[in-house]
Amino acid sequence: MCQLLETIKVFHNNLEHIQYHTDRVNRSRTQLFGMKDQWNLSEMIRVPDLDPRIIYRCRLLYSTEPEKIEFIPYVRKQVRKLYTVDCGDLDYTFKYSDRHIFDTLRSKIPDPGIADVLLIKDGLVTDTSFANIVLTDGSTWFTPAFPLLKGTKRQYYLENGVILEKEIKLSDMHQYKTARLINAMIDLDESDDIPVEHIV
Repeated sequence: MCQLLETIKVFHNNLEHIQYHTDRVNRSRTQLFGMKDQWNLSEMIRVPDLDPRIIYRCRLLYSTEPEKIEFIPYVRKQVRKLYTVDCGDLDYTFKYSDRHIFDTLRSKIPDPGIADVLLIKDGLVTDTSFANIVLTDGSTWFTPAFPLLKGTKRQYYLENGVILEKEIKLSDMHQYKTARLINAMIDLDESDDIPVEHIV
């Protein structure tokens, strides 16, 4: 049985955007395993007495049942450059704990310490190895309409009108000025700017 992963931001002992994570977990358990019971992550996950000055990532491993819950101090990865990589027929609709395919793709880039892969599928921009991407034309932030994984932070920003969905072709990247990466741990306003010229 495959194992799934959910990463939740914890700050001031608060599980951020927990309803979005709960919805995704329940949807994944229903679609993959046929489970009918609904979890309430805000009740299931008991946050210990953590240092309120530190951001933690709550790492939930699960399948039909919760398998492991841990809290790890979060260190944000600095990304200054993206390398486009064709990901073929890769399907990452669900957030699996097995991420070896992304490690393999990242191993092909020359400077993984400051860079990541931008995955291209059928000529369309999707995601990086660990985050959804958003791009701006100078006035509006757009995110690919067909990501590999529909992230919780992406969903939050879409529902609140902060970003818009758009089919983004690799051939149209010149229409944008800057990219940023977002995920459960990274907000749009704190994400590093990546000039489009640094996407190669």
